[in-house]
Amino acid sequence: MNTKIENINDTRKKIVVAFTEAEVADEKANVIGEFVRGAKISGFRPGHAPKAMVEKTYAQSINAQTERAITSKAIDAMNKIEDFDIYSIVNIENDNKSGSVLTFTADVYPEVKLPESLETSVELKSTDATEEEINNAIEYYRNQRAKYNEVDREIKKGDFVRLSYSGKIDGKPVAEFAKDMPIYADQKSTWEEAGNESAPGIQGIVQGIVGMKKGEKKVLSHEFAKEFPVAELAGKKADYDVEILEIREKVLPEIDADFLKALDAKDADDMKAKIKASIESDKKNNNEVMKRQMAVEQLLDKVEFQLPESAVEDERDSIIEEMMMRFISSGASKADIEKNKDALVETSKKEAEGRAKMRIFLNRVAKSAGLKIDNDDMGRVLWQEAMRMRIKPEDLIKQLKKEPARANRLRADALLQKAINFIAEKATVTIK
Repeated sequence: MNTKIENINDTRKKIVVAFTEAEVADEKANVIGEFVRGAKISGFRPGHAPKAMVEKTYAQSINAQTERAITSKAIDAMNKIEDFDIYSIVNIENDNKSGSVLTFTADVYPEVKLPESLETSVELKSTDATEEEINNAIEYYRNQRAKYNEVDREIKKGDFVRLSYSGKIDGKPVAEFAKDMPIYADQKSTWEEAGNESAPGIQGIVQGIVGMKKGEKKVLSHEFAKEFPVAELAGKKADYDVEILEIREKVLPEIDADFLKALDAKDADDMKAKIKASIESDKKNNNEVMKRQMAVEQLLDKVEFQLPESAVEDERDSIIEEMMMRFISSGASKADIEKNKDALVETSKKEAEGRAKMRIFLNRVAKSAGLKIDNDDMGRVLWQEAMRMRIKPEDLIKQLKKEPARANRLRADALLQKAINFIAEKATVTIK
């Protein structure tokens, strides 16, 4: 085997790996031997068919398996080259019919000059729970257990209202503009919290119904923002015929024996103590996340290096997928997203570069420190990914066996998490 390397740029190389005819022949012979041992051909016992017959019957599969084996050996050889570390293989070409010469286009890790010290100083907020935070938590639990009583009066802010509406833009039904988005067009019966500034849907209706009564009809207007994700509605004003069908007032429970029992508290003081402990636990967890993030960011600001093209492209694709999922969940159709795809790509560019820089930096830290992942590290990453996907860990493992690239990504993630922990352990923390 002979290897020839040509620089395309600082982070991309052309690597030609040539095998001798004898090496290819030996590899093919090994593959043929495997096929002979497992071949099932009519008239012969498994593994006892003539070699020539097996070779002829499975010629296409044997050639494909030989090519995979040769490619795998070439990649192993490239990974042993000491002058650089391969980040990703961008392209593979067979330069002749025998498959003995393979040309790889590969991105390599850039040279990263790490800071002389990985020690950092981070300032974090106090983890003590304030009286205001405790009271807010109590109100949250009261709201969770609220009752909604039907009332016959004018709608007040905070009331829950069942209503119907039908919208028009310049005299045309909104449904003609947003065919796949009925929430912005027509609803025969839907609930809204009157006056809630953060409510999803149509704020012109949410705010406009305050003061109306059951059975009352009214035309309410709403102007969609210029950056609204549904392109056909962006910047347009819609008028909605609204009818109030039902009004319910939210009634919060008293802090009595039943309320305390639901929170597993003996009395009001015990309830506050448990809420205080929960808030402080959450703050400590958040501080740990912030410490890790701030420590890494401080070190990242001290280094500059060229990013491999494929590293940025991988992160960009991941970001675009995340953005598309958010847009779809907010009501945008696939057609709307496709129209704005170029803008999404441009928007994601800077973030993709930031993510790629962080991944490469952490990988170099891990290599410099000699960090290795073990079964516990991999187990944590698999569990986190399974929870994110809402599937069983064993089902995720079955998927990864069929998707080696995804499995490799998770292994890389496990190593990066270990590098982050390594950096965080060196951080000096001060509390505001």
